[in-house]
Amino acid sequence: MPLADARRTIVTAALPYANGDIHMGHVTSTYVPADIYTRYLRISGQEVVYVCGADEHGTPIELAARERGVDPSEHAEYFRTRQLRDLESMGVHFDSYYRTHSEENRSLTEHFLLRMRENGHIAAEWVQSYYCEKDRKYLPDRFVLGTCPHCGAEDQYSDGCEVCQRALEPGEILKPRCAVCGAPPVTRRTKHFFFKLSGFSDALRAWLKGKKSEDVPAEVVNHVLSWIEGGLRDWDITREDYWGFRLPYPDAGDNQYAYVWVDAPIGYFASFLRWASLHDPKKEAWLKDPGTRLVHFIGKDIVQHHLIFWPAMLMAVSEYVMPSKYVVNGYISLEGKKMSKSRGWYIPVQRATSRYPSDYLRFYLAYKAANATGDSNFSWTEFQDRVNRELADNIGNFIHRVLTFTQNNFEGKVPKPGKLSSIDEQFSRYIDGMPHDLRQSYELCNFSKVVQGLVAAFMVANRYFNDKKPWSAVKSNRSDAATTTYLCLKFVKAAVALMYPIVPVMAERIWEQIGEASLVESRPLAPGTTLGLDAGRPIPKPVPLVSKIEDDKIEEEARWLETQLGMEDEKVTQEIVSIEEFKKIDIRIAKVLEAEEVKGSRNLIKLKVDAGGERTLVAGLAQHYSAKDMVGKQIAIVANLKPAKIFGIESKGMLLAAVDGSKVSLLVVDREVSPGTRVE
Repeated sequence: MPLADARRTIVTAALPYANGDIHMGHVTSTYVPADIYTRYLRISGQEVVYVCGADEHGTPIELAARERGVDPSEHAEYFRTRQLRDLESMGVHFDSYYRTHSEENRSLTEHFLLRMRENGHIAAEWVQSYYCEKDRKYLPDRFVLGTCPHCGAEDQYSDGCEVCQRALEPGEILKPRCAVCGAPPVTRRTKHFFFKLSGFSDALRAWLKGKKSEDVPAEVVNHVLSWIEGGLRDWDITREDYWGFRLPYPDAGDNQYAYVWVDAPIGYFASFLRWASLHDPKKEAWLKDPGTRLVHFIGKDIVQHHLIFWPAMLMAVSEYVMPSKYVVNGYISLEGKKMSKSRGWYIPVQRATSRYPSDYLRFYLAYKAANATGDSNFSWTEFQDRVNRELADNIGNFIHRVLTFTQNNFEGKVPKPGKLSSIDEQFSRYIDGMPHDLRQSYELCNFSKVVQGLVAAFMVANRYFNDKKPWSAVKSNRSDAATTTYLCLKFVKAAVALMYPIVPVMAERIWEQIGEASLVESRPLAPGTTLGLDAGRPIPKPVPLVSKIEDDKIEEEARWLETQLGMEDEKVTQEIVSIEEFKKIDIRIAKVLEAEEVKGSRNLIKLKVDAGGERTLVAGLAQHYSAKDMVGKQIAIVANLKPAKIFGIESKGMLLAAVDGSKVSLLVVDREVSPGTRVE
């Protein structure tokens, strides 16, 4: 398979539905892998635009907004903002993060629908639609619950079964009932508009069979082909009394709208056009240029929509580029159990990134992104082991050793290599071949293989450094020590370029520590770029790169998960508590008298405070505040919390802080009050 040549690419990630916060399962399957691939293409010297946005239409948002008493657009915007915040905290950088409820998407959706009808691919048919006489409205999609006609699963929405993943047409659901009032609906005869999907069976079959395994996973192709062989039916794209875009047909009713899965994938194009309009309007032509690669990153739950409905729509319009590549990852469980927001068994991104650097999380999650539909598991102890043993002990330790050795023995400059021995020549050839091997895995979007290859490469480099013993040679054979150091620095430069898409923050820091300019702007993996080093170049004084994760933090994660189990997903509107319940919490102002970092821990600070009496608190703040800066602050604490031993120290209370993604801010008073003053 050829490596990436000069080309233009639009990368998309499945639009997150604007009806809840992002959790670690979402970022693992889709958003971090797409970001890794985009970063790889960019430092390979290619033109690439990464687009996404909020999916804002449909009945779930309408139902949730109704429950809150707000407009659906307000509800969707609330979550759009939160989702983008969470994704950015994971180091995910979009060129355009837009929305489906936009004028650009409305205009483009209407264009698609009109062209599809002009080209003979839309038909009008009379159907029976559900209508709730009690609520006096039509019941599209998730306003109807019932039993799946394919697998028998109960309590499924009428537009799709979450158990067997089959999309359902209006009227297919068994034992229907209104999701609002629970009453059985009646049916009314209405005219609907259908996309004649059945007529695209042969074209879709030929298109899929023409795809190489590196463009679409073979198991995905076979799965979709089995659906096609089972017979495609025409697709009802009409919904009444719906949150979305009105159908642009003159014979459509005023209450008839396009189904959400019509405008959602078109939202990729709308997001790209928004970006082009702001940066380079000439690039709007990319969408119609056969030289453009369109790469979709999706979860396996939306394969049918992206590999049947969407390409058939593009064929029907016959104006735009077809998808070039699909990256499909499986589900991820949590500690061996299926993630479930309804049961509280999941990890919010905001919690994870407020406690760990995003690079630690990305490094671990790359192991789970193999571009394969097999499911994987997120384990906090495995996360700790990967970070401590591989990122810290293997990768971080080697880089710090080499840079420190250079600083101490060669006046902080890249030494001039001497004559290469056979072992030096072997290691030099290994360095030169490493980018090619790992780029193959990047091209396949098998990031699990990339990170495994990086770990293996650093093990080779560590072995070479240890076998050469430059700390001894520098005393007796300085030229040999210089050669060893030079080759190790050359390895670091090549490895860091290959690490960047996965751990961008760490890679940029290392790039600066070896005296290089901006990593992204230098495009180190572009054709014709050499990764050599100039002898005599100054090397800044190195600083430690990776801190190990302590056992107590992982134990805290386990305890936190257990406290969340059985709790419902966070709602926008908080549960109301009585004043009597609030008064049970004894919040007081405490003055910090002394503060010191807990020995053996990288995140804990021990505080002696005066809260109307002296007491000791232990807080995980060392990554956000120095112990010295804490002294003298008047902070808010929960004074009647049950004492707990943390790192062997009894903590009597808990300080309060605001957590916004990776930002932590203590709650302090704006004017001095007496220690022990109660907050009411």
